[in-house]
Amino acid sequence: MFKLLVFPASAVIFFLGAVLFFYRGTYDTPPSGEIPAHQIQAPVSTFNTMGEVPPIQHGTLLVDAGHNNDYIQEEVAGFLSKISQRGYSIDFLGKFMTFGGPVTLNESVKVDLLKEGLRGADSFLVLQPGEAYTKEEVREIRRFVLEKGGKLLLVGDPSRTNKINSLAQGFGITFRPDYLYNQIEYDLNFQDIFISDFRPDEVTLGLGRISLYTSGSLQSSGTGLAISSANTQSTIVGNIEPLYVMVKSPDGSVVAIGDMTFMIPPQDAIFDNARLISNLANFLTKNQRQFHLEDFPHFFSDDVDIVLSRSGLVDAGGRMKSLLSLLQIGANISAVENLERDSVYLGLYDDAVQVTQYLQLEGVQVGSTVLTSFAPEIEAEGTAVVILHRSAGRQVLVVLGDTPESLDQALDQLSSGDFRDGLLGDFVGVYKTS
Repeated sequence: MFKLLVFPASAVIFFLGAVLFFYRGTYDTPPSGEIPAHQIQAPVSTFNTMGEVPPIQHGTLLVDAGHNNDYIQEEVAGFLSKISQRGYSIDFLGKFMTFGGPVTLNESVKVDLLKEGLRGADSFLVLQPGEAYTKEEVREIRRFVLEKGGKLLLVGDPSRTNKINSLAQGFGITFRPDYLYNQIEYDLNFQDIFISDFRPDEVTLGLGRISLYTSGSLQSSGTGLAISSANTQSTIVGNIEPLYVMVKSPDGSVVAIGDMTFMIPPQDAIFDNARLISNLANFLTKNQRQFHLEDFPHFFSDDVDIVLSRSGLVDAGGRMKSLLSLLQIGANISAVENLERDSVYLGLYDDAVQVTQYLQLEGVQVGSTVLTSFAPEIEAEGTAVVILHRSAGRQVLVVLGDTPESLDQALDQLSSGDFRDGLLGDFVGVYKTS
């Protein structure tokens, strides 16, 4: 019995000795590392968009949605609201990709839609095109930018499929198929890079630091506007050359940026992203657009006076008024020309003396023959002439026919769009009407 009790007593003594030997005091819970929610603040820009008073312009921004573009309207709604605040209207080219798959259009239909969209546009926004632009489409967009003074903004994000280079390279710009990353200084992820080095430009005005979350790099034969830091790397070329995230074309009419996240909430409010968005909106709405006769009727921005050379042309005046009304342009028939308003002048060749100044300025003479700077003399019988004269913010459209019937047929061609087949230059068209 005694032996049985000795073992448990020795075990207790051993346990107590071990506890005393290894004991290092009680455990004290460290202070909580949690930060109160009211102290957590995202880095936001000091640029106050609420107090911004943007310059008001009149024009139209055309937004590409006809090349299976990989974005949704909600992602760009904030950016487009900045455009609207500046007095511009927003038109979409084509239809967005549907859940049923890409929307495929005949190539000639696509080109016609693009031409019609650009006729009424002052600037063009292209984001994430999933379908390549054809050579004819690129040619039309180049003409819109380089000949007519339109603005173009290209946005391509490497995290989404795009074929933006099919258009960008037509302006000397290339989007590299890379990601930029920085393992020294970044936001939540090493691909969330900061940009603090900007070249002086209207687009970089007031920028101190912006944050991009899936940016690639670009090359341009023009100007590099924003360059990443020395610690930023490209997944393709490392950092052996300057890595630009935003560039301009050589003529300054095209801006390209290799990231889309900066315009999507909540990233649009980080650092100076809001200022960048505002600057890009200003760029797109600075109206330098030059309209040609083929753009009828989009060169009219206000109500139009319709001036008749004689009272017998009242029916023709009513037709023109109805045509403009269908195209959302107000018009009034007036007895005299107001030199401060856009005007349409309807008349016969016999009345051409009333608009001699406009004819001469466009190199047109009307008599027994029609003489222009672009073609040999044409017999006047059974013809009509349409010219567009531009001066100091005013547009004057002159439509003359050798007879009332010829004038009516010219109006038919303006209504159908067939007048574009008879253009002899940017501002003159001559038509055989019988």
